Amino acid sequence: MKNGSGERTRVVLLAAGQGKRMKSDLPKVLHEVLGKTILGRLMSASDELKPEHVHIVIGHEAEQVEKFIQDNPSATPVSTHLQQPQLGTGHALMQVAPSLKDFSGTLVVSVADTPLLTGKTLKALVDAHKESNAVVSLLTTDVDDAKNYGRIVRNEKGEVTGIVEHKDATEAQRQIKEINPAIYCFAWPQVEAALSTLKNDNQQKEYYLTDVIGWAHKNSHKIASSKVPDWREVAGINSRLELAEAMRLMRDISINNLALESGVTIVDTQGTWIAPEVKIGKDSVVLPGCCLTGEIEIGKNCTIGPNTVMKGVVHVGDNTTVAQSLIHNSDIGSNCKVGPFTHLREHTVLHDQVKVGNFVEVKKSIINSKTNASHLSYIGDSTLGSGVNIGAGTITANYDHITKKKERTTICDGASTGSNSVLVAPVTLEEGSVVAAGSVVTKTVPKGALAVTRPEQRNVEGWADKRRKKAEAAKLEAAK
Repeated sequence: MKNGSGERTRVVLLAAGQGKRMKSDLPKVLHEVLGKTILGRLMSASDELKPEHVHIVIGHEAEQVEKFIQDNPSATPVSTHLQQPQLGTGHALMQVAPSLKDFSGTLVVSVADTPLLTGKTLKALVDAHKESNAVVSLLTTDVDDAKNYGRIVRNEKGEVTGIVEHKDATEAQRQIKEINPAIYCFAWPQVEAALSTLKNDNQQKEYYLTDVIGWAHKNSHKIASSKVPDWREVAGINSRLELAEAMRLMRDISINNLALESGVTIVDTQGTWIAPEVKIGKDSVVLPGCCLTGEIEIGKNCTIGPNTVMKGVVHVGDNTTVAQSLIHNSDIGSNCKVGPFTHLREHTVLHDQVKVGNFVEVKKSIINSKTNASHLSYIGDSTLGSGVNIGAGTITANYDHITKKKERTTICDGASTGSNSVLVAPVTLEEGSVVAAGSVVTKTVPKGALAVTRPEQRNVEGWADKRRKKAEAAKLEAAK
């Protein structure tokens, strides 16, 4: 398989590091940035190159990382390569080299802890690499505080001659502001020859991939570089504080794009969190306190929030309001009203003009148009027709805790339930049927029928007066 340019391209993601400063049992690359893991974001960026294969080097907590990769299949074929022990980035690429014996083309190699790196930036690097006919190309960027990054060394002509790691740099070299974020393009298999020349005679006792640039310069191979204007896009994550900063930056980028390019009003840009995958139609308003992460599409002229959380795959139609609610992997139609304090769980579908109100939970259910469930109800594993009215406190009892099975409830067009009714699944309310308040329904209610399962009301005359007199007599007796 070849990319659009006709030349073969593969990607190597270096995800073996421990990330000690994260202080976590979770591998660094599996920490989330606005609803998606760092590694997941790098895999998505790699997919945009349309490579024929992605190689992921794993090491620390390899089983966790491998399970994540298996559970989250990429658009591109993926293989993992164990690096044990972890002896540097050069050593990591050595673990992949045997799988590249039949590959000839452009090899993109990147660290896997840069969650803001985009496919667009990777593609620009690949294009520059091919246009310049370079053997080695690398991304660089300028920073005010280079911290522990490797410094880019150039000659008097401005050509890259090498990279020196911070711990091995002289004081003069540490003043260099142009740094190496460890994202490269290599002409393969030409660069494979460099791997055998790597040595670990340095402070870290590791095999540095950065030494490949020195090898290329020494052997008069073409070296190209591409500078990223904003260093934050290629910044690696090494601590919880840097993780939080990456989230803030990603949030800011997303909000700016929505406001400037999509015509969306974000009322509180600092108190609203929106992932870059989220799409919102023009003239929609996002109120303060919202957190929207996942493959979310919201239509035009909607009002979301305040304090609404959406996660996973969510679709919302036009002219819909979702207030103070939690939505997870659900579809909401147009002209709907959801909330406040509604919980839509996985596989919920609301068709147009549906109202689901305060303290209503819906799970794995389909609710058809012009149906209302306004308050204090649970609707699980159910199909509701059009024009249905769900009374306050209605419960679909869908789960048998003894058999561990869940059954479905069907409520047909125009049916209604009274307050505090329980529908014990499997059960059907046929078209236009009615369930009386306080009833427990265990069998089909025929079309147009009324289901009543409570005892007939009986009035005891004078009971209240007798009760009151008895209480007053007891008070007088206690006062003596």
